[in-house]
Amino acid sequence: MIKESILNVNKALSRTLISLADYVINPYRGCTFGCIYCYTQYNKNILKKKEKWGDFIEIKKDIPLLLDKELKLISPKKVLMGSTTEIFQYPELKYGITQKILEILKSHNIPFVILTKSYLIKDFAHILSYHPSNKIYFTFMFSDENIRKLFEPNDSSLERRKEAISALLKNNVNTKIHIGPFIPYTDDLANLFSLIPDGIKDVQIEIYNSKVGNISNLVSMVKDKISIDTAKKIEEVYRSKENYDLFVEDTKKEADLVNKKHGFNINIVVPRFDSCYNNNEIKY
Repeated sequence: MIKESILNVNKALSRTLISLADYVINPYRGCTFGCIYCYTQYNKNILKKKEKWGDFIEIKKDIPLLLDKELKLISPKKVLMGSTTEIFQYPELKYGITQKILEILKSHNIPFVILTKSYLIKDFAHILSYHPSNKIYFTFMFSDENIRKLFEPNDSSLERRKEAISALLKNNVNTKIHIGPFIPYTDDLANLFSLIPDGIKDVQIEIYNSKVGNISNLVSMVKDKISIDTAKKIEEVYRSKENYDLFVEDTKKEADLVNKKHGFNINIVVPRFDSCYNNNEIKY
């Protein structure tokens, strides 16, 4: 049973250092998808919660009204939506916070970047292409449905995600595939690339950041549900910077090799081994 509650906030727009936009909006706190690898569950506000990650959501009901007021004083170049929550999770069908935000941004012709993995976005596809700079990063990081369910217990299936991506492309929404966080040895790029729907040109691979995520919990789950051997391989990658760098180089080579068949524009995001936040981007 998901616990829902209203969270009173005093602003809609927050400055962000993320390079994708200058402001960020998160319509909810928490996430009903409960993905095992999600970095947000280790946020200080989330850690205060008594409920298990995935079992609660706080609705920022005042955000649309606040956004309307703030846009009279602030002119964002671009707004990032969904940096710490899924903006198209199931409570959105009840509260419609994301839809109201999108309508307000559209009325001001302010472009957005959306991070999502939810098939529910397909129902919004017709209103997402109002600005040429609008962009969707759609997460697609497992090719095996059984493995996906272990990491993303309440999330959209692979088939539903492909349907959502097709709907976005049909409505001329600029859509990129985000493979991340890419967890070592839980899948391979050949299988993932083969599932990406026709029409996608850009693919981003983001290497899992062990300094942000709780790698011990993740490894424990892999050991119990997948295999001890896979868990040991993951641990080995993050045991030293040398091992981590070798894995990154192997991933680059694998991406190059596999991509000869597909011809995607690939961007690999490599978090620094010793840092939580400072990313170096490798583009090729």
